This record gives sequence, structure tokens and C-alpha cells, in this order.
Amino acid sequence: MTDYSKIIKDLEANANVEGGFIVSRDGLLIYTDVEKLHTIPFAAMSATILSSAEFAMDEIGEGLPKRIIVEGKKKNIVILGAGKDNLLAVVVNGDVDKIFDKIEEAAKKIASTGEK
Repeated sequence: MTDYSKIIKDLEANANVEGGFIVSRDGLLIYTDVEKLHTIPFAAMSATILSSAEFAMDEIGEGLPKRIIVEGKKKNIVILGAGKDNLLAVVVNGDVDKIFDKIEEAAKKIASTGEK
């Protein structure tokens, strides 16, 4: 099992996490085990959302955003940077606040794996 695979599997072990995606900041899918979505377009859209949020925050002088949360009726998408080259996008069922620490920890692991 690759480092990325283990990171995503550990994250998905949480009942609220439907799927995790490791994506390059260029929008290329690096790793996911999700099969129910159109993963390649999802990866590209996630990178676009993060890039747009970073640009908007820079425009108002706030630096990089900590995270982006897209809230739906039952599901949410959390996107955050995972090092200088990658991002982590996670589909969450229900409340993001309960598991954000685990998502942030996974992003840090991805960042350190990418630097090896």
C-alpha cells in the first residue's frame, strides 16, 4: 500500500468521510479510491476552487485560506492545501467540524509524503 493510499484509507475509516482525493495544484488526480464519481473532473474542479479562493484571499490581503468548505444539503466538500504541490479534497457526510482535525492531519501527512 502506498503512503497516499494509507493516508486516504485512514481518513475514510471515519464514518463521515465518503471519499478522499489527493490532487496536484494543477488539477491532476494523484490518488483516490472513489469509484462513484467522475474523479478526473472532480479533481480539476477542486484545484480550480482552491486556486480561486487563494487568489480572492490574496486580493483582500488575508494570505492563504485555511480551508474551503462547500456545503450541500447532506454532504459537504472540504478542500485544503497539502503542501506546495498538492491539495486534499474530501467528501463528508454531515458535520465537517467533528472531523476537521483528522482532515487537517491527513493534509499534513500528504505534504510530508510529497516532500520525500
